[in-house]
Amino acid sequence: MRALLVLPALLLPVLPNALADPAGFYFRGAEGWFWYAPEPAPLPEPKPEPAASPGKPISAAAVPHVPRPLSARWFREQLGAYRDAAIDDPTPQNVALYLYLQRVALDKSSRFAAATQRVVQRDPFLDEITQRPTATFAANLVNRAAGERRDQVLRATAREAGVLFFFRSDCPYCEAEAPLLRMLGARYGFPVLPVSLDGAPLAGGDFPQFRHDSGQAEALGVVSTPALFLVRPPSAILPLGQGLLSLAQLQERLLLAAADAGWISEDALREARPVTADLTLDPRGLPAVLPDDPAALLAALKTLARARAAH
Repeated sequence: MRALLVLPALLLPVLPNALADPAGFYFRGAEGWFWYAPEPAPLPEPKPEPAASPGKPISAAAVPHVPRPLSARWFREQLGAYRDAAIDDPTPQNVALYLYLQRVALDKSSRFAAATQRVVQRDPFLDEITQRPTATFAANLVNRAAGERRDQVLRATAREAGVLFFFRSDCPYCEAEAPLLRMLGARYGFPVLPVSLDGAPLAGGDFPQFRHDSGQAEALGVVSTPALFLVRPPSAILPLGQGLLSLAQLQERLLLAAADAGWISEDALREARPVTADLTLDPRGLPAVLPDDPAALLAALKTLARARAAH
């Protein structure tokens, strides 16, 4: 009897767990002696990293390049940090350190500027004064010479070509363009052929002898007025612009259009520009693979410049 009373006491800690789990010990009798779950397979152990060979040197690409102290790259990467430290904690030491470093950077820049001036002065291909002087009297002289040559080229072009002028009677920009076209004709001899898109004359009375548009504007792609074209009989028509142009813009665009059409030479176009020499470098003249050696690369660039000047 005492054994029967002890048995429930022994089972009390077990029953709640067994009842809470339907798959517990007391409800899996059908499994017999084989109710134990299989043990999980052990996890694979991580493979150790292969040790580097003690005699194998480390690749230079794997080592970050540290800029030389106080070099230009060092200043680009580090000077900002010293400045920020001086701003965040403006102790005399932090501020003085930043200012001294800034002084070094400014002095390096001054030395570079002085060296640049000496190199430019000794090499006409690098000196901008070779192409156009900076002194006021000299620049005025160049402008005057280029203007005379430009007028000669435009007068020669005007003997073979004219300007086609599309306008509308209610277009204020056409009204403003008309006097400039009359000036262009008076100065260089360009004949102007006015064409009205709406069949009415300009309000100011310029170009009273005009023609009515009969599809020419659409064929030429006119979308805005005033629309100007350079025309050379029997069939050459070159666009100058659609919109209000100044006299200087008209002169420049007439020269460019005539040069593009081959009516004037590139030499004539250059002579009409206010420069004394055209030494622009075209990198297409360089070899496909540039030399790594600085002296060889400099020699290639100088050869390119001399070839450009010889043209």
